[in-house]
Amino acid sequence: MRRLLPRRIAGQITVLVVASIVVAHLLLWVPFLLLRPDARALDERPGAPGNRLVALVHVIAAAPADQRPLLVAAAQRGVAAVDLALLAHDVPPPEPTPSPWPPEPPEVAEIRAALGDGYTVEAEPGEPPPAPMRLRIVGPDDLRVEAQLPPPRHRRPPITGFVLSTLAFLALSLALLSVWAARALTAPLGRLAHAAEAFGREADPAPLPESGPEEVLAASRALGRMRARVSRLLDDRTHMLAAISHDLRTPITRLRLRAEFLEDEVLRGQILADLAQMNALVDAALSFVRDGGPRTSSALVDLASLVQTVCDGFSDIGQDVRAEDLHPALTRGSAEALQRALINLVDNAVKYGSGAVVRLAPAREGEVAVEVLDEGPGIPEEERAAMLRPFVRGDRARTLGGTGGFGLGLAIAHAIAEAHGGRLVLENRTPRGLRALLRLPAVAPAPRGG
Repeated sequence: MRRLLPRRIAGQITVLVVASIVVAHLLLWVPFLLLRPDARALDERPGAPGNRLVALVHVIAAAPADQRPLLVAAAQRGVAAVDLALLAHDVPPPEPTPSPWPPEPPEVAEIRAALGDGYTVEAEPGEPPPAPMRLRIVGPDDLRVEAQLPPPRHRRPPITGFVLSTLAFLALSLALLSVWAARALTAPLGRLAHAAEAFGREADPAPLPESGPEEVLAASRALGRMRARVSRLLDDRTHMLAAISHDLRTPITRLRLRAEFLEDEVLRGQILADLAQMNALVDAALSFVRDGGPRTSSALVDLASLVQTVCDGFSDIGQDVRAEDLHPALTRGSAEALQRALINLVDNAVKYGSGAVVRLAPAREGEVAVEVLDEGPGIPEEERAAMLRPFVRGDRARTLGGTGGFGLGLAIAHAIAEAHGGRLVLENRTPRGLRALLRLPAVAPAPRGG
């Protein structure tokens, strides 16, 4: 049953409203059908003019022959007058001719059935509807009557009007209630979802909704309190790391100066290398906090130019890094942060693959994508998600004294991608190597897409 229900709350409310109205109408319709007179019985009864004609014919047939003209004359007067005339006995019956109303109007059969046995009712030829209908009735005791009735009306079963009115009311109710449910009930949820999605990606996130049902307001207040706590936590983390960096740089600098006076060159080199690594660790941690935070810039960035700049920088220091398939691809964000993300991806490829190829990959509609390819050992599938977390390194056997870094390069690139509304995807290549794909929102559709 759950698979049949819509996933959105607006669809579920609509289904609930439709089901409720259908059930209510069925509960009202069934007793109506059970208690009302049979429709076919109603259809077999003549209308008001036919009923008057049947009653007059019976009265005239029961009266003596000499009083019949007086009854016909009386019937032609008054509010409910009937156009009725007695026919002479010597008037021959009309020759059979095709009926002007194909098929025969139901009123003729109804009057014939109401008069009963011993009566003959035929419709005289004349103009087709909506002209009046003339009838010739022959009854017992040489009774011959000619009558004119109003034009045959289009009769439909009484049930049709009820069905049409019910369906019209049902359709109107569904339309109005669905619009109200979608706008009044789901709009606050949509604003709440948008505000929650914007938190962490925008420097000035949208305010949380303060209207809607009580449940939405409770969720909005809880989310607001959580957002305030997370903001304070991020600020405290940034201030703490900034304070650590400031406090560590001074003793590191003093130790570096003192190490320069050591006479043992081997010991001096080891101490200076350790100090340089400590300084790099502090810089990497601060970079992760700074670049992984909310975007503060929304300028247009040409990724092709950015890729070329990064590749030229690595090539200038002798690294095997080259750019391919460059074409204009615009996104919006911080050029400095995006450049750092590309530098981290290329640096990771150089460390583990001895080189890199950077190109603008075919992207989906509304996206631009940069991929960094290397010929390294790749990353096992079970470790790829962990590699995007800070201080996680692919080669666990290495120590901080090696060249593997601190496990922040991919984490920083991943944080920058998410801060720009994109994502970082890691895939192994065949037969070996790693493909790091940086997907970002496009400002305009890319000239080449896939």
